[in-house]
Amino acid sequence: DLKDNNLQLNANSNEQNLGMMSSRSGDVERRVTALSALRSSGADASLLLPTNYYGPSNQTQQKRRHFISKLLSRHVPDAPSGRLSSLLQQSVKWQCHTGAFPAVQKLFQDLVENENDDDGGGKKKKKKRKSPEQKFDLVLGNVDLVGSSDNKKHKRKSSSTKDGVIVERIPSRAKQTIRLGKKSYIESAIFLPDGSGLITGSSDGFIEVWGERTRSGDNESSLNSLLQNDIDFEKLRTSDLQYQKNDELMMQDSSILAMGISHDGTMLASASSYGDVCVWKIADGRLLRKLERTHGGSGSNDRGCAVTCIQFSPDGSKVLTGGHDSTCREHGLLSSKMIKEFRGHKSYINCCSYVVLPNSSIVTRSESNGERNFLAVVTASADGSVMIWNCRSAEPLREIIPPISTSSNRSIHDTESIFSNRSIHTVIHLHSPPNTMIVVPRSDRAFMMSLSGSILQTYVRDDVQDTELLAATVSPSNQWLYISANDGKCIVFDLNSGKVEKILTSFTQECVGKSNTNCEISGILHHPHFSFIGGYSNDKSQKRGMLSIWK
Repeated sequence: DLKDNNLQLNANSNEQNLGMMSSRSGDVERRVTALSALRSSGADASLLLPTNYYGPSNQTQQKRRHFISKLLSRHVPDAPSGRLSSLLQQSVKWQCHTGAFPAVQKLFQDLVENENDDDGGGKKKKKKRKSPEQKFDLVLGNVDLVGSSDNKKHKRKSSSTKDGVIVERIPSRAKQTIRLGKKSYIESAIFLPDGSGLITGSSDGFIEVWGERTRSGDNESSLNSLLQNDIDFEKLRTSDLQYQKNDELMMQDSSILAMGISHDGTMLASASSYGDVCVWKIADGRLLRKLERTHGGSGSNDRGCAVTCIQFSPDGSKVLTGGHDSTCREHGLLSSKMIKEFRGHKSYINCCSYVVLPNSSIVTRSESNGERNFLAVVTASADGSVMIWNCRSAEPLREIIPPISTSSNRSIHDTESIFSNRSIHTVIHLHSPPNTMIVVPRSDRAFMMSLSGSILQTYVRDDVQDTELLAATVSPSNQWLYISANDGKCIVFDLNSGKVEKILTSFTQECVGKSNTNCEISGILHHPHFSFIGGYSNDKSQKRGMLSIWK
């Protein structure tokens, strides 16, 4: 009986549910039919909606939308027109800085052709034409020639083309020479980011900006003047730097051993042999900050350890320095105090730099705090090692010791060896291939290495053996590697193949003078856009310091 009662109750409930569903569906159908009838009759749309549907006081749809947009405008910022394009430009600049692709500027070069003129008895008439435009392909990652159907006719004199890609020309001879006063020599030098000038730091503490424009009326932002040799690097820049015109030069109390320029090109940081760091505004020569004895020293008569390398942080708010106290330090420009110290090397720090690292085998996700890219510090020392540090925690991530050999072709890895025989003086970060660097020790060979420590390429001379490499630089496109040796020559390597492409036999002789045959090159630098290189020596035996620019 209980089972029968339960079955009967279930049947009754099902019938009730079906009845409710049928009544609801019928109600919906009736409403839809009524609405369609009103729409077909052309009635006002407001009659189809219940009272106060858009708000109190029977607001209209437009008034309600205006009210909601007014409330949202207080919390949602109004982006100006063109904001997206400016953000894209900033992202491209950041990727250029991090090495995702090189910053290649497009330009037109006016080439000059001499043609015989029948009028005037055999005089020659100059005719100008434009060479093809250079553009950087973001997808393919190379520089193409655009707008030229005849490569032979529209071929740049400063470069050659191969498969439509510009091949950088290698400088062949010295064109201009910067000469300092007697008993003064160049300790450091750096090109301005736009390539319109060159800054030198001398042994007497003076900081000078060279590169005077020889022709007036040209657009200063145009790069054609550089190609047409309209900038004279032998003269001080006084046309737009009034303080140099008034002989009010930037100066420190001791030798300027290192310099660095902010990424926007407005500030200059200089480091002296007394350990002082000064930050200048290049436009007016004003001293913005002075950090005294950044690497030790406490008393008023106590001199700090010499600072041998310096670089601005990507945002320009900090400077990174390395010194003779075997440490690398980061200093805040707002507080004028040391923020972090990177300690772990056993000898002098020769170079230091910031680098953006991706999450890979070099760092774990916990070390980068889950970030896709994070900022790291790379240092190279006279103890023969390269160290990569976490910039946030100042902890070492990896120590790289390349297989450096001495003149006796013996690999050095023991701690009892002399540091000077295995000193790493140059580390250059490359944008192509990505996450790689050039490591140049004072040895007979240089290396292309990954940030994990593996050797990708070795650069060795094939003409002589047992020479020492003194200084190095890389072309802007990462195609050529220039290394000066102690035999007075500059060797140009193909960065990808490792082969010797050219040897500049009289490089040291032109850079230090014919009378100073025993001097060694202490620094070599490359123009940021074109095939200009410069070399100088800080040898004290020089009668006067020189810096020669090769084109």
